[in-house]
Amino acid sequence: MIPLRQVGILTIAASGLVLAGPHRALQPTVHGDAGCQVRGVWELVSVSQNGKDQPLAGYRGMKVLTDRHFMFVGQAAKRDTLPLKTETDTLRAYQMSGGAGTYTTSGTTYTEHIEIFVIPSWIGTSFRARCRIEGGLWYHSFTDPNDTTAGPGPYQHFIEVWRRLE
Repeated sequence: MIPLRQVGILTIAASGLVLAGPHRALQPTVHGDAGCQVRGVWELVSVSQNGKDQPLAGYRGMKVLTDRHFMFVGQAAKRDTLPLKTETDTLRAYQMSGGAGTYTTSGTTYTEHIEIFVIPSWIGTSFRARCRIEGGLWYHSFTDPNDTTAGPGPYQHFIEVWRRLE
């Protein structure tokens, strides 16, 4: 079983969401060089934390990006095998992670502006990550917490790899 903290990190990782600053409504779409062309449909294929692979253990995440908006959903594996004997079982069986909002890119920087998210306190915030695309893979790297100027840390470093589906 994946601990709640790990589910939160996978949610962060799957969505590319780390707090960076206040949300600005109707931000312009800024698309930088060809290195960060993320428009499309993506599937999460791997996550590493501090250089160590984090098995997805059947977790599945998908992300859809238009010219301006993003939306992602994720779910744990084997939710159908839970016994549903308690309210907690039922909540776990039906639990999915997700979020949506707008995004901007500039060079190798990708920033999501969160409008819908499973953690209410993150709504209205932004999340900055580095973006690199090679072939059909998107390498999405970020720190948790996202604001490395806020203090000495400790910081977790994540790299997600997404495969382009279309």
